[in-house]
Amino acid sequence: MRQLMMLHKLDFIPDCPVPEGFSIRTYEPGDEVKWVEICKHGLCGPDATLDAWRDAILNRETIVPSRDVFFVCRGNEPVATITGYVRPDGRGDIHMVACREDARGHGIGKAMLSHAMKKLKADLPGDGQLVELTTDDFRLPAVVVYLRGGFHPVLYDEGMEERWRAVCAKLGMGGGEMLTEEGEPTGIVI
Repeated sequence: MRQLMMLHKLDFIPDCPVPEGFSIRTYEPGDEVKWVEICKHGLCGPDATLDAWRDAILNRETIVPSRDVFFVCRGNEPVATITGYVRPDGRGDIHMVACREDARGHGIGKAMLSHAMKKLKADLPGDGQLVELTTDDFRLPAVVVYLRGGFHPVLYDEGMEERWRAVCAKLGMGGGEMLTEEGEPTGIVI
């Protein structure tokens, strides 16, 4: 089953500062091990190795880790990560969003999404630019952050409308319009 897709038109990016006690920074050499450890909390399996870093980050031709990979730190310790980069096709992409379980519930997801989206808005010249992300139906806390952050569900495959209706019903959220893969309104409000 294909993942859920969401698009952001860069028309409204909520300003969400990093909560007290946390900071945000870009990748520094040696962070690969921390990235893998963070991504073991929901994105990669518990046995993930540096191969996951290579596959997800280094094997993407337009990702430059020192520019595109961000870490939220508690003190000096990275506890969450997000990647925001421009793909070869010119579309922005939010990629590999993860947070250690012991750092959840502080609002750092909103802060790092806001940070990455502002960076992408600066990277994507002109109007009409889009940022895409994919996620899973069961990642409900992440979906809430994305919806509140201005992302729209995308109708791009069979069953997407029904899946999105089910997700929104579980979240008690609705009223957003679905978009096509090109960012056009579908007329379907979920």
